[in-house]
Amino acid sequence: MHVTLLGTSPSAFTCGIMLLTRARQLGYALTVSVVGEPEDVSPVPGPAVVYAPVLASCGVGRENGSGATVVVAGPPGEPVMATVSPHGVEGWFTVDRTGTGAHPATQAFVRLSCDDRPAARELGRTLRRAMDSLGMSTDTAVLDVLFGAPVPPLLRLALALRAGRSMSGGRGQPITRYLAGPADLAKEPYPGLFAPADLRSHIGSGALNWVLNRLSTSIRDQAEAFCHEALSLAEEDDVRDLILLHELVVLASHLAQLPVQSILPPLGAAEDSVAVGLASALRAEGDGNANTELEQVYRFLGGRFTAAEAVRVDFVVSDNPPLEDGDYVARWEWFYAESHIGRKRADAVWEEVFEPFDLSSDVSTPIKLG
Repeated sequence: MHVTLLGTSPSAFTCGIMLLTRARQLGYALTVSVVGEPEDVSPVPGPAVVYAPVLASCGVGRENGSGATVVVAGPPGEPVMATVSPHGVEGWFTVDRTGTGAHPATQAFVRLSCDDRPAARELGRTLRRAMDSLGMSTDTAVLDVLFGAPVPPLLRLALALRAGRSMSGGRGQPITRYLAGPADLAKEPYPGLFAPADLRSHIGSGALNWVLNRLSTSIRDQAEAFCHEALSLAEEDDVRDLILLHELVVLASHLAQLPVQSILPPLGAAEDSVAVGLASALRAEGDGNANTELEQVYRFLGGRFTAAEAVRVDFVVSDNPPLEDGDYVARWEWFYAESHIGRKRADAVWEEVFEPFDLSSDVSTPIKLG
C-alpha cells in the first residue's frame, strides 16, 4: 500500500511518521510519500523548550527520561524560546542564557549586582540570598521565568520556584512560610502596569504596608529596608532600575493574599515540563532545527519525497499556506500548530488507507512544502 500526502512540511511529516510507525507496529506493508522537495522545508531554529507530546513522540528534541519535554539546540548567544501553553500556539517568552537577562527587571538586577555603589550591590545580594533560602538557583534565567512568563503572578512564582529548584537540586523553605497573620482580602494586588511615580507614591505614603505586614517578623524589616533603598537608588539613576522593585511588589502583593501555610497554584504538565527542562535548554548549543529533526525521523522510517508535477495526491493533510517568513515566535507557533494538524489527520487517513475508497483528484501544478 502506498499513499501520497500533501500539506505543509510539519503537518505532512507528522502524519507520515504516525502512519509509518503504526504500520511497522502492526506488520503492515505501507510506504508514504510527501509531495514537494526537501530543499523547500522551512527552518524552525532553536534554542527552544516546549511541552509537546506530539513532537516528542516523533523524536523531535527528545532526551531519554524527559517525557514530552522537547529541547531544541541553538546558537549560544540566542535566548531560549519557551512557552507553558499546552497547545504551544501562544504564551511564548524568552529566557536569556548569556547572564544579562531578557526581561527588563532581570537586566535591572544584573546592573545593580555590578553597580559601583555598595548599596546597589547589596540589593543584588539580598535578592540572591532570598533565592538561595528558597532552594533556587541564582541563575538570571530563573528571574526571566519569574518576571517574564505570561501567566498569572502566583503561577509565575510557582513556575520559577520549580525551575530554580530543578537547576540547583535544592528544596529550601516553602515561600508561604514567610507569611504571618490573616489575609486582608479587601485589598487589591498591586497593578502589573509599571508606573514609577505611582510606585514611589504608594511606598512613600504607606499604602503598601498591608503587604509588608503580612510578612513574618523574620523578614519584614529587611523587605521594608529593601524597598526604601531601591527607591533611594532609583532617584540617582533616573528610575532606570525601579522596574525590579515594581515586579517584586506585584508578586508580593499577590502572595500576601494567601493564607498562612497555604500552597501556590499547582503546575500543570506543560508548566512542570518546561520548568524542569529549562536547565537542558540553557545548555543546548548547536545548529538546531526542529523541522529538520522531524524530516530526519520521517526519512529514517522510510518516508519519501515525490515531485509535484502530475502527481495524484491521496490525502491533503493541511491546506494552510507554507511559512514564508517570520521571527522565532511566528515560526514555532506555525510549526507547533501544523504538527498537531498532522497528528489528528493521521487517524483519519489510517482508517481510509486499509478500506476501499475512490481517489479521483490529480495535482498538476508545482507545490512547495513550506
